[in-house]
Amino acid sequence: MDDVHEDGMKELVEHYREGRRRWGVEEADRRWLHQPLTDWTAGLQGPQTHQQLDADSADCLAVAIKETLAIRDGLILSILAPEPGLDSDRLMDLCVRPNDPSNVTSLCSILDAVFKDPATRPDQPRCHAGLAMLEAMADQVPPGFRSQPLAVAAYVDWWSGGSRASEFAEEALADDRSCTLAAIVLALIGRGIDPAWRQLS
Repeated sequence: MDDVHEDGMKELVEHYREGRRRWGVEEADRRWLHQPLTDWTAGLQGPQTHQQLDADSADCLAVAIKETLAIRDGLILSILAPEPGLDSDRLMDLCVRPNDPSNVTSLCSILDAVFKDPATRPDQPRCHAGLAMLEAMADQVPPGFRSQPLAVAAYVDWWSGGSRASEFAEEALADDRSCTLAAIVLALIGRGIDPAWRQLS
């Protein structure tokens, strides 16, 4: 079954790349992400702490965040963004048009607040829901596709004051030694660097 899933994921990668060649990057990504991001956003807003994505949505997101770091960064922002958060349309736009000036401004504004503004605190239910979906995604997909969901989980856990950031980051690097985000999280932890809200706690 694992071999079948691995072959299926490789085929998904080829479908993703072929769509981008056929329709262009933005249109292809919009088509690819429509249902997965709808499911993801709904999961972030749900009351359960053990949210799980539909298996097909999880596979599609795992492919997208492995192939396109702007989409991975969009998932990070969807968890970290201050209230009221990002709706699915705004998240879609950030993912498929990362170089649009207004999206660059939004991204920089959110990340700046995360690091520097002590009033910007994590929405813990959203963080927990996101972590549950990321962990389930990493558990579901075959080796070679686990590093990015685990790296996002590491970053979110570091931001939210959890205790598993190092574990997630090390697992991400075990899957892909070149996973820069996981290495960054380990460096932040190693240097004792916290987001502003935790420095005042």
